[in-house]
Amino acid sequence: MNGFLKRMGYGPDDKVLVTHIDDIGFSHAANVASFECLDVGAATCGSILTAGPWFQEAAEICREHPEYDVGVHLTLTCEYPHFRWPALSTRDPASGLLDEQGYLWRTREDAIRHVDVDAAKAEMRMQIEMAISADIDISHIDTHMGSVVHPKFLGSYLELASEYAVPAFLPNVTGERLRELNRIAQQDEYLAILEKIDADKVPTLDEILVDTLVPMEELAEDDKSNFYRRLIDGVRPGLTHLLFHPAKMGDELLAIDKERPDSRHADYLAFTDDSLKDYIEDAGIHMIGFRELKKYV
Repeated sequence: MNGFLKRMGYGPDDKVLVTHIDDIGFSHAANVASFECLDVGAATCGSILTAGPWFQEAAEICREHPEYDVGVHLTLTCEYPHFRWPALSTRDPASGLLDEQGYLWRTREDAIRHVDVDAAKAEMRMQIEMAISADIDISHIDTHMGSVVHPKFLGSYLELASEYAVPAFLPNVTGERLRELNRIAQQDEYLAILEKIDADKVPTLDEILVDTLVPMEELAEDDKSNFYRRLIDGVRPGLTHLLFHPAKMGDELLAIDKERPDSRHADYLAFTDDSLKDYIEDAGIHMIGFRELKKYV
């Protein structure tokens, strides 16, 4: 059984689910959709890109609604061709943080290849401090595009979680699961780091449902409601993290995300339908956010 859940009072058969919004602060469309999802209750928490262009709007909303469970979406990447954000900590090319245009790298692989470890830690710290300076009571830290949980940066990431006394998004995965997730080259390093962690004191995720930004044409239905219900049907005992990316359709979203804007909008529609929360609860699943986990860190 997940030792951290046991400390929280859950039993070995309990299914515990975090429904998490990624990418708050990257656009106005994402902010509008994300906070509406949190208001409905099918989303338990989310994380903010403090380096994102619309962070200040998100921060103002969080100050007005301290009940929102939000963390920091740590990023070393900015993937859009025409919609970019830079590092917060430095403009020095020697840090490795910046691409040839002066922004964060567009791919996870480029960030891992180029970014200096100390520069990455300084940037993560600055992104956390940006949220704290905006009077946001952060509940956790996690990762944009998976870059900061690569073994190269994972030690720094976990040190910051300990320093700020917040839980970190941390999958407790096996070698087999790493192979499924295409992390074969780094599996030994990653597993070696996990072995040093006291899972009774550090919340680790038994399952992560991350591949949710799917093209709509790949779905049998016109919306994503049934897609998420199928994922929920598969939730097993332990701590599961389901993430999604809501944004409201409009000219802004269409200009930013030219690949899957309809999938983001479908996330917004799915998680503002209060029947989804009922479906989760009727399945006997306990819905929690990172703020509950933080109480036991």
